Formats: sequence, structure tokens, C-alpha cells
Amino acid sequence: MTTVLVIDDSPSEMAKFREILTKNDFTMLEATNGERGIELAIEEVPDIILMDVVMPEMNGFQATRKISRNKSTSHIPIVIVSTKNQETDKVWGQRQGAKDYLTKPFTETELLNAIDGVLQPNNAQKTTKKSTQTASAKSSTSSQANSSSVATTTEVQVSQQKPSNGIYL
Repeated sequence: MTTVLVIDDSPSEMAKFREILTKNDFTMLEATNGERGIELAIEEVPDIILMDVVMPEMNGFQATRKISRNKSTSHIPIVIVSTKNQETDKVWGQRQGAKDYLTKPFTETELLNAIDGVLQPNNAQKTTKKSTQTASAKSSTSSQANSSSVATTTEVQVSQQKPSNGIYL
């Protein structure tokens, strides 16, 4: 049976996780704050962690960073499940070590798909590889058709990635 550690301080959200996970034959561990979540991750070594972001004392980004950088827990995939829905939040979560990001409120199907997606990395890699090959083929065709416009596009993309204040996320 797959063991899921849920780190969330909301009793109602925890109840929703409990209902969905137990109904679908997962073993569930619960932590109501980041510090306890880290302790449980080290003690129990779950198969996956579902992490809220907005919590007292230690937020989910901090806990994700600590778990993903600890040698004994770095292999555990983390899915951030949060009400924070900005693209910057998603990017920051990935930079802290999260493998996926799910926005609340979520459906049972969305949660199960997110869990399956990080527990079955071969399926995700096949999809990513296919997408990369398709993108490469399109890029080759574009560059053959008009190499000067591709160079201009590349220059614009590079300049957009570098912020004027010199601070990178």
C-alpha cells in the first residue's frame, strides 16, 4: 500500500484528504505543521508528500526545501497543494524541490492524477520526451524557414528572462 504524508494545518482540508486517500486504499500520515511534517518524513519515509504552503511557524516552501535537501528524504516526491495559485508560487515550489503543484480547491480526480503523476515518473518522462521531440522538430522547421526571425525571437526571450534589477528567482 502507498503511504501518503499530508502536511496541512486546516482540519477541513485534512478531512478531505483523509476521505479521498482512504477511499482509494492509501495509508495516510498526518502533520499539522511543517516541522512535524519534516519529522514524520524522516521517521516514516512515506512514498509521497502532499504539502500545504500557508502554515504557521514554518511554511510549506521552507518544509519542502528541507525535505528535498535531506539525504534520507530527498527521494520522496512532494506535491504542493495550496490556495496560492500564482505562477510565481508554482515556480518557487519547484525550485524548493516540489515535483508538482495542485491548486485548492481540487477534485478527487485531480488529486489522484497528481499523485499518480509523481509516483509513475516513467509515464511523465515519456510524455515530456515526446513533447520535447515535437518542439525540437517545430523549432528546426522554423529555423530553416527564417533564421533571422528565430535569432530575433531568441534575443527577446533572453532579455525577458533577465530582470532589470538583476535578481533571479
